[in-house]
Amino acid sequence: MQTYEQVDNYMKALDLKYYKGTNEFLANLMLKTDKGYVKELADTLNSRAQGQNSDNEYFYKLKNRTLDGSLCVSAAFDSGLFRHLGNMIIDGKEYFHGTVLDIGCDCGLVSCFIAQQYPECKVVGVDKNEAAVNNAKELAERLGLANTEFVTADIYDFNLDEKADVATSFRGLLDIAQRQTSGVSVIGERGAREGAYQQAFLPLATAIGNNLKDGGTVISVERYTAMYGWLGWMQALAQNGICPLVEQCARMVAQDISSAKDYSVTFAQKNCNASPIEAYNYVMEKTFKSGAGVSGADAEFALYFDSDEIEFTDVYKGEKLLHQFAKAVSKGGKYMFYEADLDYRKLKYCNEKKKIKADEDFDRKLALYNKDEFKIKVYSVKS
Repeated sequence: MQTYEQVDNYMKALDLKYYKGTNEFLANLMLKTDKGYVKELADTLNSRAQGQNSDNEYFYKLKNRTLDGSLCVSAAFDSGLFRHLGNMIIDGKEYFHGTVLDIGCDCGLVSCFIAQQYPECKVVGVDKNEAAVNNAKELAERLGLANTEFVTADIYDFNLDEKADVATSFRGLLDIAQRQTSGVSVIGERGAREGAYQQAFLPLATAIGNNLKDGGTVISVERYTAMYGWLGWMQALAQNGICPLVEQCARMVAQDISSAKDYSVTFAQKNCNASPIEAYNYVMEKTFKSGAGVSGADAEFALYFDSDEIEFTDVYKGEKLLHQFAKAVSKGGKYMFYEADLDYRKLKYCNEKKKIKADEDFDRKLALYNKDEFKIKVYSVKS
């Protein structure tokens, strides 16, 4: 992607580059650290990729054992994202003034870029990982920045002496709210699911609100996306009087060492009046086309946006929702069939002739679940 010169220069100065693959990344990491560290980090990354290690606190302590090592890991997993963030920070100059509170600052990569671009700002980075904070301080010193402050603290208990004009969170929400979101389903009826995420995010949104001036802005780019969690995050902010700036909210795709990742972009402001669903619909409607089969977050959006009432059939094993089916009629008169499980979502539109086959397919799939072992819940919602 095309980036501003300031972004490119910053990345070159910190040796933040794209890696063609894991071997190139590990070889470069070896040059910056040592063999023992590389092995420990590689083993940890492999176990996380396989879902065997969810101890984020351990991982970030390991990542931040040295500043150069931390920056190298950030380059592998966040350099694509950082290009987008850097451009966004430069384009959003009207928001960066006074005190900037960067939540979950890690090694200070983004905090220091903000401080470098806006020397008139005071940038306060907060992270509960002391090793990360020490690296952020070292990075600021290396860059000759005099307008940064880095604090080791849990954001849930943190209070600025003077409230911030802008609070930022970049790729940190998944880690910061990990305990609160644990066990919240990634599928399910949207209102109930996003309501559960809203409650999970509420303590963090409240902590942010307590540190933000009236009229202050929140800017977050997160791995909670339109698939799940993003609407709940905006709702939690709105519950604290921090409502979305509709036209600034967006979806973002950024490449890391292994694949392209989806991100949600939230701009919100204290004492603004827009609603989260208004911002969500504004973003999602840009790619919506009635009558077209879609997958992922677009499938669920189309189901709600293009119908008046939805009939859901949910399949549970114990208390866990495993599979969800839905039927609806589009505003244009076509039949809509939706299916979701923990890994995918899809929606197809059918005319009268194809509806018969779609109904048979629905019945066949539902029959695979033994009612003695699985619980089937059927209900309708107004969309």
